[in-house]
Amino acid sequence: MLSLSTEVNELLSIAPEWEPVLKSAADEGQTRLFELLGRLGARAIYLKAISLTELRGRFLALIRDGYYHPLFEKMLQSNQNLRRFWAQRRVSAAEQRQHVLSLASDLSLKLEGVLARQLDRSAEDGYRVLLPAYLQRAVQNAAVDYIRQEWAWERQTLHDLNLDPNQEDPRQNVAEDLRHAPENLALSNEQVSQLNQLRSQLEQMINDPSYPREALVVIDCLFGLGLSEHSRTGSEMTMRECCDRLKIAGETPARRIARCQVLMDKGLDLIRQRLREKLPGLTECWQGELNVNVASRRELSQQIGMTEGEIDRLIKHRQYHSLDELVGRDVVKKARLPELASKGAVAAFVPVDINKATVRDLMDILGLSREAAQRAAAERPFERLAELADRGLLKPDELEQIIRRGAVARRKAADARRLDLNRAERSDLTAHGVPEAAAALLIRGRPFLTWAELEDYLGCEPATWAILRQKFCLGL
Repeated sequence: MLSLSTEVNELLSIAPEWEPVLKSAADEGQTRLFELLGRLGARAIYLKAISLTELRGRFLALIRDGYYHPLFEKMLQSNQNLRRFWAQRRVSAAEQRQHVLSLASDLSLKLEGVLARQLDRSAEDGYRVLLPAYLQRAVQNAAVDYIRQEWAWERQTLHDLNLDPNQEDPRQNVAEDLRHAPENLALSNEQVSQLNQLRSQLEQMINDPSYPREALVVIDCLFGLGLSEHSRTGSEMTMRECCDRLKIAGETPARRIARCQVLMDKGLDLIRQRLREKLPGLTECWQGELNVNVASRRELSQQIGMTEGEIDRLIKHRQYHSLDELVGRDVVKKARLPELASKGAVAAFVPVDINKATVRDLMDILGLSREAAQRAAAERPFERLAELADRGLLKPDELEQIIRRGAVARRKAADARRLDLNRAERSDLTAHGVPEAAAALLIRGRPFLTWAELEDYLGCEPATWAILRQKFCLGL
């Protein structure tokens, strides 16, 4: 028999009944743990994990390192959003590899935790968290978050967005790629199956007299589901059209639309509750995490099912470093925490930039009154938080409150620290690390209006290009 890796041998010591599968794989030259687990399939892996007690921790570690990690590496390497982002920023292959490994490790740990929660609940369809389609959605979310974080760093340090009006916002590229990326077209059979399950549940609800039909018919019309005589599949309606079609009562058009909004919220709440009861695996698959520190009232109510009283107390005491603090500050009872966590609630303390936050965020996250939030927004920007008190916009105790709740005042780095490429002397260019030949060529071709124009003209090495982007700006 072929010599096996330590991981495969350890897996077989936990699950000796899988040896015939290994032999079949070995006959075809496939002896890696990832290949073996891929042959076994999500259901077999999940059922084995449920049957384990003392060895479950080690089994999950093998799944994390031998299944999740290599699969995430493969998906991240082929992710079109990341590839485009790195190509535009001239990230070397070695550095790309480091980023992929880091993201894959983070995702593997996260999914190991998700799988452990499914096992603790003994969820019947918990195997879904092992399916490649589920993992692909996690990869896509991680890629989008990574790009947003990198873009935020660029704006705070390099300010390329302000200096180059022709530069594409990579977040827009992400939005465009979502429709065309090949990985999002793969494994569509599973997604279609989930959508069909969802449609079946909605059809049962709309025909069940125990449910308020009007609210569900509003959802049917707004989203073009074609489940009632009022809608047609694929033909979405505006709220005004929905009001006219369903003859929603109201003295004015505005009141009819407001009533339609209320019915829509009620219908969505009914659907969420039905899915949690009938299709918990599908809900777990689609439901993302919700940070209670920044979530809106509607998200807190509809996504994780908090009551109005709980929401009022939660907003009053923001922010939290962990969900346990919700109990310590008398926001919810301790028995409620597992339910909130199972619906995706998390508590991650985040800084709130007083110079960029919306009035609603100033009120709901930092706890300012509407009047104080509007005054602060009107007087921006602030160099430091103390200016809010110095200008009489906030009282000292209000200033202490917003600092405790995460307020910061981020200032732009002065562009004066970066030399203007269209005016810099040759000696300045070379002193900052630009090679003599590139400096001479650059001076002959000036002025440049955009970085893209400069790149096409100069055609320099990646190291030189990095110096230009980090230490210089284009003054127009």
